[in-house]
Amino acid sequence: MANSSADVVLLNSDTRVTGAWLAAFRACAATDSRIGTITPFSNNAEICSFPRLCVDNPIAGDHDAEAIAAAIAKAAVPTYPELPTGVGFCLFIRRALIDEIGVFDPVFGVGYGEENDLCLRAARAGWRNVLADNAFVVHVGGRSFAGQKSELSPRNTAILLERHPHYTRMVESYIKVDPLAPLRQAAQTELLLAKRDGRGVLHVIHDHGGGTEAHVRALIDASRDRWRHYLAIAVGDAWQIEEHYADGSIVTFNVVRLQDESWREFIGAICATFSVAVMHLHNISGCREGLLTALDDLGVPYGYTVHDLNFACPTITFLGTDQMFCGAVTDMAVCNRCLAGQPAYANIEIGRWRDRHRALLEGAAFVIAPSRWASNMLTGYFPGCNVHLIVHGTPDADSPVRSALPTASLALPDDDLPTIALLGAIGPDKGARRIERLVELARRRNVAVRFVLIGYLDVQHSPWQSDDARFSVHGRYERDQLPTLLAHYRVKLVLYPSAGPETFSYTLSEAWAASVPVLVPPIGALAERVAESGAGWVMTQAQWRDENLMLDRVAHLVSEANRHELDAARMCAHAMPHATFAEMTDATFAVYDAALARSHPHLALKPLSRVRIREALGYRPWTPPTTAVPFAPPASAPAMRLPDVATRVAHAALAIRHTVLGRTLYRVTPRPVRDTLKARLKA
Repeated sequence: MANSSADVVLLNSDTRVTGAWLAAFRACAATDSRIGTITPFSNNAEICSFPRLCVDNPIAGDHDAEAIAAAIAKAAVPTYPELPTGVGFCLFIRRALIDEIGVFDPVFGVGYGEENDLCLRAARAGWRNVLADNAFVVHVGGRSFAGQKSELSPRNTAILLERHPHYTRMVESYIKVDPLAPLRQAAQTELLLAKRDGRGVLHVIHDHGGGTEAHVRALIDASRDRWRHYLAIAVGDAWQIEEHYADGSIVTFNVVRLQDESWREFIGAICATFSVAVMHLHNISGCREGLLTALDDLGVPYGYTVHDLNFACPTITFLGTDQMFCGAVTDMAVCNRCLAGQPAYANIEIGRWRDRHRALLEGAAFVIAPSRWASNMLTGYFPGCNVHLIVHGTPDADSPVRSALPTASLALPDDDLPTIALLGAIGPDKGARRIERLVELARRRNVAVRFVLIGYLDVQHSPWQSDDARFSVHGRYERDQLPTLLAHYRVKLVLYPSAGPETFSYTLSEAWAASVPVLVPPIGALAERVAESGAGWVMTQAQWRDENLMLDRVAHLVSEANRHELDAARMCAHAMPHATFAEMTDATFAVYDAALARSHPHLALKPLSRVRIREALGYRPWTPPTTAVPFAPPASAPAMRLPDVATRVAHAALAIRHTVLGRTLYRVTPRPVRDTLKARLKA
């Protein structure tokens, strides 16, 4: 370094370079004359490690190394972000920096920590230490100081911390923030596309959660190794896109449509960026106008699953002005009068509404329904629509996994009052107001039942219980907790007081999986599934519309006089067959494959820019802290002999013992050395 007159690159003997690494260094250095040091990404380079921070990421061979290098280069803007210090395995040092602050200080001996000291001195002098985020160099690690690390590390660390007391806090803070994560994630996306190109599916949902989102996530979880899955939670101009990996990890992109960007350009850019072969629409209510506008000439095959009947009626569940199921009226004059009587829908003309959604369905490569009822309803409003019946998959009902009882479970009185359960998130369409009236009726008539909502109401999300324990709201729960909760609350029957129809109902499958029979309204997929099952009962029209009659039916079903019929229904519920996740996935992928086979090559779509991808991943630049310039010996000074160096090392180690750096040094330091340092502290 001292004898040369040019810029310098230090390269350890245990490294393997890839591609245009040196050209990347030169390009980086040319962007700013105050860049003093440059470090590349590596599989094993502490804060510059890829894909995981501060760990040794194994590399199988040269082919893998070149593939990673290509992905990193393709994903880079480049950004050239600031680093606390460079990493010495592969380090570019500008000659002007050396001329100003000198070379490595000889006090560090044969090495270990000398590059950190140089970079920290450089930062104090106003130079930048940066990452070449478009370069990758393999580092085997641990060979440069083989056999000497345990001796050099504590000594040199003590010297480093004495000169730069802020170093540990700065690095700890940097690791906690991890500002390079978005850059690594962008490169991982490119690596995933390179390895598994051509079979990407973009699922589109709203942001309301519920059964639709549960279904999509189950489909993804059951097939991560077969397709690349992207889940778009589409809300207006802001789309949150989850990239799902085979190991279950998820990377999230927050992509926002630009002011002058058309919907076709925006959605097309998303499809191009992630190499999407098929779009699967599950619910478009969060971005209806954008999708209806873009899909007409996007050129990417798409399909739709009928999770609700929103395409036929904007109320979603066909609730009339009386807030009860209208019976699926198709007469547009009647529908327009109904909508005009509901302020939320008064400005919607039903003919135009259905025409726009009819065009979307006609352009769809596939349409899927989870029940015959849902399929028949859709074709009743949109004749000629070819619908595939694919039942939603559920976990194995023969061996439900019972979790421990949640700590927030409510206590019920120790009596013989039978418990009627309601399941899930209950709003007006699923009978929220009807539940409240049923509870009051049971209280007023002194009917011997109590109600427990395992889930929550639209007006009561947190756990709650009435003074007389006639009604309890458990609150949110995880699906695998349900069998345990049903047992805890001594549930005899699950009631569905819905005002509107459902297209499938996951909670019905889950109740049956826990061997609990049900009472359902005479509408929708609930009635279709229960009618011939023997695992429950369907209300009459009168019972469904009159809560007094509904309560009478409930009380009879759980009465001692009806015990044998209830037991028989419980046995049928336990024996009910269910479609598995694997069956659902196989059938869905067969539909995808058929859609791709019929599709034609589409016009090239322009992907999102590298800058937009970086920003969508939440990149925020890190700025080094400003520190006072301390006394430092000149670079040409001979190696110092620190007085009582063992004591200095011991106190320095004590100061950082609870940090990542301190714990790492403790692990690599031999026991005799640790014992010596402890003795110094006691002296």
